[in-house]
Amino acid sequence: MLIFLPFAFLFGACVGSFLNVLIIRLPLDESIWRRNSHCTSCGNPIEVYDNIPILSYLILGGKCRKCGAKFSSQYFWVELITALCFALTFYFRCGDLVAPLAKGEYPSWEIIRLTVIPWLTDVSLISLLIAITWVDAIHMIIPLELSVSGFVIGLLLTTIICPELRGVSTIPSAMIEAGKAVAIGGGMLWSVRWAGTKVFKREAMGMGDVHLIIMLAMFLNWQAILLTIFLSAFAGSIGGTIAKLLQRKTHWRFEIPYGPYIAVGAIVAYFWGAKIIVWYLSFYQI
Repeated sequence: MLIFLPFAFLFGACVGSFLNVLIIRLPLDESIWRRNSHCTSCGNPIEVYDNIPILSYLILGGKCRKCGAKFSSQYFWVELITALCFALTFYFRCGDLVAPLAKGEYPSWEIIRLTVIPWLTDVSLISLLIAITWVDAIHMIIPLELSVSGFVIGLLLTTIICPELRGVSTIPSAMIEAGKAVAIGGGMLWSVRWAGTKVFKREAMGMGDVHLIIMLAMFLNWQAILLTIFLSAFAGSIGGTIAKLLQRKTHWRFEIPYGPYIAVGAIVAYFWGAKIIVWYLSFYQI
C-alpha cells in the first residue's frame, strides 16, 4: 500500500494546482484554459519548472522569479491539503485494489469499480468543496460552474457507475435516492431562504448555497443531506457569533459566507454520517 501513496499524493497536488486556477479565475470571470499560469503582479508567464505543485512554492520562497512579488500562501496550502486528502482517502479506500497488484495479479473490474470509483467520489467531493470554500470565504459567492460540474460528476459516479455508493444495487434505485436528496435538501434550503427573506426584508441566503446543497445531493442520500444542513447551521451559528465578536459589530445584521459551513457539514456527513445517525437514533430505541 505504501508504495502507491506517493502517486496518490502527487495526483492530489496536481489537482490542487488546478483548483488554485479555479479559485483565482472563476470569481473574475477569466478563462481557465486560454491563458497559461502567470504572475498576477508583472503578468509574465510562469515557466514549467517554476510551476511544480508544492515544491516550486517552497523553492522560490513564495515569490515570482522575475519580479520578486510575493505569491499568496493559498497556492501552497490548497495544493498541500488536496494532496494529503488524496493520499489519505486512497489509503482507506483502495486496500482491496492494492492487494492483488502486490501479488502481481490484475484486479477484476468489479474490484476496480468498488474501490477506485468510491475513491474518485471521495476526492471529487473534497476537491469541489475545497474550491467552493476558498472562493466563498474570499468573495462571498459560490460559482455556478463548480456546483453544476459537481452535480454532473456526482450523478455519474454515484448513480450510474456505482449505485452501491447510495446503498442500492441498480441505477433506477440510485436515481430515486438522488431525487429524494435533491427534493428534500434543495427544497428545505430554498424554503429557509424564502422565509428568511420575507421575515428580514433582505436576502437571507444566497442561491449559491441552495445550488451547493443540490450538488451535494448527488453525493449524499437524503438522510445525510439533512444531517449536513443541521451540522452547517450549528457550525454557522458558532462561526457567526465568533465573527460578530471579532468584528465588534454593534448589530447582528451582517453577512458571513455560509458555503464553508455547508462544506464542513457535508464532509462530516459523507464520511461519518451513517455512524452519527445510528448513534442519534439509539436514543429513541425502546
